[in-house]
Parts: sequence; structure tokens; C-alpha cells
Amino acid sequence: MKGKILRGSIIAVVLIMFLVSSVSADTNADEETQVMTLSKGGLVINYPSDWGYSQATSNCSIMSISKLDSIDSKGVGQVNINFEKKPIEGDFYTFVNSTYKSMQYDASFKLISSGESVIGDREALEYIYTSNDDGMDREHKAVWFEKGGQAYVMLYSAPVDQFEQNLYVADYILSDIQIT
Repeated sequence: MKGKILRGSIIAVVLIMFLVSSVSADTNADEETQVMTLSKGGLVINYPSDWGYSQATSNCSIMSISKLDSIDSKGVGQVNINFEKKPIEGDFYTFVNSTYKSMQYDASFKLISSGESVIGDREALEYIYTSNDDGMDREHKAVWFEKGGQAYVMLYSAPVDQFEQNLYVADYILSDIQIT
């Protein structure tokens, strides 16, 4: 009987040690990724430390971040989030929708979905679409909102095979964005 109790106690101790080491390993993994902050152009965003500042490909860009392991030799990320700001001419909805109407003439553009959204307390418009840029199929999520006569857009873009696995970063940024 004592042997069974001793064996059970040893198994219990080993199991507890295994659980403690598993929790410690998870804690260390979380410590490696920190939350970084970037403030520019009237926006404040928080993003994970495995992403960083990168070159934007748009002249209207106010800030651009990319997954660090996707940045090429020109400083442009293949998995990126770009924020742009443009003056609105006329109605916000007409301005944004006209952008996508003109894109429909590009044979590589395929609209997946569009509709209304919300960022904090602001109404927004969201477009998800695919395109082919220089032979690479890419998927995009664009979320537009207005402030002070300016149209802001957050454009998340990634190769199609990497879009879903990195979408959580764009969604996190949108859930936590501060518009100053």
C-alpha cells in the first residue's frame, strides 16, 4: 500500500513540475513580444515588437509598419500596414467609394467584401480585396474613417498565403487606435 502511495506521489510531483515548466515557457515566450507605440499624423497605434517602421510606397502615407521578417532590401515590407491621409473633396462616402470604382477597371483587382464598420466611436468603411502586384497575389484590408475634413485609411496588405495568419495585428491596431 505504501508503495502505491509513494508511486502516486512521485507521479503527482512529476506532473506538477511538468505543468510549472510549461507555464514558465509560455511566460517567457510572452515576454519576448512587447507592445510598441507609434504616433504620427494624428494617430497613435500600438503594435507587437516583431513588427517595425518601414518604407511606404504611397505619397499620402503618414506611417507604415511591417512584419520585421518581411522587409526587403529597399525597406518595404511584404506584410505591412500603411496609414494614409487624404483631403476629402465632397462627401466622405462618395470619396471612398469612387476609389474602388476606379480600381475595378484593373483586371487584377477582385473585391471580396465591402461595408460599414466602426473604429472606436467613428463610423468607418471596410473593403477587403485581392490584387496582383508585380506577379504576386496579395490580399488587402482597407478601413477608412474621417476626421476634420481628412480621409484616413489603414491598409493591411500581405501575400495571399500570409494574409489570414497576420490579420490579427491589423485587427488589434484598429481595436486600440487613438485618433488625436
